[in-house]
Amino acid sequence: MKRPLLILFGFFTSHFLFSQILTVNLGSSVSIASGSSVTLDGLEIAPSKTYVISNNSVSRSPETIGSEANISASRVYSSLDLLSGFTGSLVFSYLDGELVGIVESDLVLQLQANDDSWTSYEGNVNMDNNTVSYTFSEAVSFKAVTASANGTSLAIEDINPTRSSIFVYPNPTADRIYIQAEKILQAELFDLRGRKVKATNQNQINLSNMASGTFILKVTTEKNKTQSFKIIKK
Repeated sequence: MKRPLLILFGFFTSHFLFSQILTVNLGSSVSIASGSSVTLDGLEIAPSKTYVISNNSVSRSPETIGSEANISASRVYSSLDLLSGFTGSLVFSYLDGELVGIVESDLVLQLQANDDSWTSYEGNVNMDNNTVSYTFSEAVSFKAVTASANGTSLAIEDINPTRSSIFVYPNPTADRIYIQAEKILQAELFDLRGRKVKATNQNQINLSNMASGTFILKVTTEKNKTQSFKIIKK
């Protein structure tokens, strides 16, 4: 019953599979003014006063939290670092198939605190638009957002253990891509036929002389951490 949602892909080598949807690099920030909002692949952030995100990233996972009766929707947003002191509205969009048996009218918003515990917030469920939302009049701090049935107790666990992940930006790009990571051992770019088209051990790759298309970037660090990203060349 519902609108399609844009999905951006990236593959992380951790227990939870996350797609990176926002990266704010060291020394940079994103400011969301009061009365405006930003939507991160289905999660709308609408602060009641200007809210600044600095040196952080937000990812989305199609994995559920918990199991059986205590389970979340198969859509979980996670930030690399705590999002602190937020007031305003969060609007969580979902697809019907992501409810994994949860009764739609029972949905509540779930926020994970810095100690990995979850707190539920019973707000507004809009079954026509496939959203569940809540307005926070008092400041709240969180590092993950999902939805579940009212009364659900989600498992207390760190769902984003890769706190020193590899980040690639900008994506899509018309020129260069930059790699933010600990010392890079190798970065390899493949076309969709699996052919290697570029390789480097530097923190950037020049794509300006390449045709538009989709590529897979595989990055390996000296600590043998490997992540792959879908790169779109404009």
